[in-house]
Amino acid sequence: MTEVRNLHEGALRWVAASGSGTTWATASAPTTGLLGYVTNFTFTSAQTMDPISNRGTLSHWKRTDDQPVSLSWDLLWGITANYPTWITSSGASVPMIHLEFESTAPEAGIALWHQFHGVVLDQLSLTEANPSNTQSWTCRALGMNGPTASGYLA
Repeated sequence: MTEVRNLHEGALRWVAASGSGTTWATASAPTTGLLGYVTNFTFTSAQTMDPISNRGTLSHWKRTDDQPVSLSWDLLWGITANYPTWITSSGASVPMIHLEFESTAPEAGIALWHQFHGVVLDQLSLTEANPSNTQSWTCRALGMNGPTASGYLA
């Protein structure tokens, strides 16, 4: 009997950002790393869409505003975790990184990637509990790309 999978396995990598805006720009040989065991990864992308009329009849939509992408995840804390190097990049006033989330279903031979550009840290909290300590991360990104069939950091 085959087993039904209800979630993909995920890996969250970071890379030091250079440049500003919603592009994937990094310096040559940038600092990068894989965070520890990540659970509960979520993101919400928002945009404002307004209906456009043609002679009083609704015709199409126009995107009139983009909002930052909200990100959150839990990280099982460990001394060996590879934490991001938050640096201030060219043209930016706050330290940023780029993130890439890869979700895979090995038995199906598929993987999907989401890239998040210009990520800043909003909140970091630690919960001490059995069987492991957990860090909860909340971030915002200037933009995102995905899902795509290939990644930059994998």
